[in-house]
Amino acid sequence: MTVAELMKVLFAPLVVIFLCCGVIAAEPESLVVSDKVPGLAAAEHYDVRVRPAQPDALWQQAFVWETACKKVEKGKDAYFDTLAGWTHAYVNFEMSGAVEVEVSRKNGQAIRSAAVHPRRKVSACLVKDGKVYVTLNKPCQVAVDIDGQMDEQDTGKGYKGPPIHTISLFANPPLLDKPRLGEPGVLAVRPGGMPPAGGAWTTLYFLPGVHDVGVAFPLRANCQYYLPADAMVYGTFSQTSWTEGRNIRVFGHGTISGARLKHPEYVRPAIAASEHERYRPIEILGANDVTVEGITIADSATHSLMLVGGFKKGHPNKVSWTKIFTWRANGDGINPFGNTLIEDCFLRTQDDSLYVQGLGIRRTVVWNDANGSAFVLSSLQNVNDRPMVVEDCDVIYSRAKWHHWSGGRVFNMRGEGKGAAGRGVIFRNINVEDPRPTLQQFFLCMKVPAPYAKNGGRREAGDLSDILFQNVSIAAPSVLREPQILWGLADARIRDLRFDHLTVGGKVVRDAQFFQTNEFVGGIQFQP
Repeated sequence: MTVAELMKVLFAPLVVIFLCCGVIAAEPESLVVSDKVPGLAAAEHYDVRVRPAQPDALWQQAFVWETACKKVEKGKDAYFDTLAGWTHAYVNFEMSGAVEVEVSRKNGQAIRSAAVHPRRKVSACLVKDGKVYVTLNKPCQVAVDIDGQMDEQDTGKGYKGPPIHTISLFANPPLLDKPRLGEPGVLAVRPGGMPPAGGAWTTLYFLPGVHDVGVAFPLRANCQYYLPADAMVYGTFSQTSWTEGRNIRVFGHGTISGARLKHPEYVRPAIAASEHERYRPIEILGANDVTVEGITIADSATHSLMLVGGFKKGHPNKVSWTKIFTWRANGDGINPFGNTLIEDCFLRTQDDSLYVQGLGIRRTVVWNDANGSAFVLSSLQNVNDRPMVVEDCDVIYSRAKWHHWSGGRVFNMRGEGKGAAGRGVIFRNINVEDPRPTLQQFFLCMKVPAPYAKNGGRREAGDLSDILFQNVSIAAPSVLREPQILWGLADARIRDLRFDHLTVGGKVVRDAQFFQTNEFVGGIQFQP
């Protein structure tokens, strides 16, 4: 018997086992693809297959998830009416070697064109015989624009076209330390059953299928919660004790969904404002040594991921390879507060995506359609005890449904917060790829000027200063011709900002006339 024949004999039983569990392992050390989620329908619009990028490798069918902006009566559940009926399909798989992904329309209609964003993440994208073929050499998270639905039309203010159906490919690195059923401390949670809040377990393992944990299922210190790639969990997870938000891990390639929950302002009978936090998919107070890894959060009823707490040296939190989709007002992405590092995430949010604080933000993809800002600076502080670098991030779409208001944009200081801020903060290698951004990218306003706010929101005293913007590339200016704005106050000035290789449309910006400013802005420096 040859070595190849022996390997086939040894691996054949494993293939059968994986098929029975709904997970297909193609070359187990390089690619793992889930082909179904028991009890959950696959996406309506797209099919996806994946294979190792090798000659004659076998295609594996991937389960395609889908999240949708619901069509509801305006004012009933905070869904953005301009996005009603829009969908976003996505697939999660694990890879450690190059892969090829095939995307096709489920109805058989041929695809005529495709573009992948961020562009720099892929090695090839081509359309052949009405299907898209994308080659990924390493783990990454990308969106595929089919037939120019996003790239070739302005979907921001005034869009009246049909609902748009988009898709993302989430090629994750191998997930380490997966629990195994039968191990000490591992409790299997069956679909349709409510997991126990207490008990001797240290790991909750959500079995393949559809689960519902309700509102604010309690997380416990020193425990982990595993959602495999074939598990859907409706509901929210919370830890509300400031002393117990430690050493918690929520991980896997499954999805946590808020689609069965009302926006907290529309819950009936009405709930107190203090109860709104319970509707956040993940909220942990006093968070330290917390890890959120790999999961998808879809259709959040309100803010998606809050790891609340100040900087605690030696006990950081980490959010990595996490994907977030929101469709409603208050559908914010990640607020890291003072103690969290964000890496390799993908956020499509209809309110603010990322609050710039914590331990840094790296290699994260951001997409806004209606209301959100990519990077909110209102919580920014001076950094003395740790680095604060936002780097290697891509803003692939920066759209907005409104014109004159203080939200949206890429870099936004919207007349909120207080105190001196900025010293030691670096934005580095930021790629704003949107060919049709609705508004300006820079809106650093200590006071929001007219016509952007009726009452002119105002930040409290303290200068914004000494921020470095390095290698910031902006593909195109505002389609509404909005000016880039730096706007200070007598007791909250903007000064000594440095721009090292800022480009717009491929042209280097060289002087401060690029910005609309007032008398409380000074010391703006440019390097080619």
